[in-house]
Amino acid sequence: MDRARAALAAGILIVLAAFAYGTEVSSSTTVDGVRADCGSAISASWLVSGTGDEAFDVVGSETRADERRHAACGAVVQRARTGVLATMAAGALLALVGWSSYQQPRERPRSPRPQVASDR
Repeated sequence: MDRARAALAAGILIVLAAFAYGTEVSSSTTVDGVRADCGSAISASWLVSGTGDEAFDVVGSETRADERRHAACGAVVQRARTGVLATMAAGALLALVGWSSYQQPRERPRSPRPQVASDR
């Protein structure tokens, strides 16, 4: 029972920590010697309807440098999203294992049945 509770609690904490990391930590890369901020793995546009994605919003026409930055940031953000979402999935799986083992009834140890002599 204690292992089940520990697995459930650890799984939930892993999911919450990965979500917090995905929303707060901003990824960056270097394009042509200039540091480019790419935004977080879980963008605000995923959470709040109508919010723009600052890493990929395009205003007006793009220059060649903007195109390179978008291409480089796309790869960086994709790697960050893969890591965050994989960690959240592993935490959810751990919580599911803990929850399912927590819900199973404990088996009582069987007491030995007394031997009855038969008349045959």
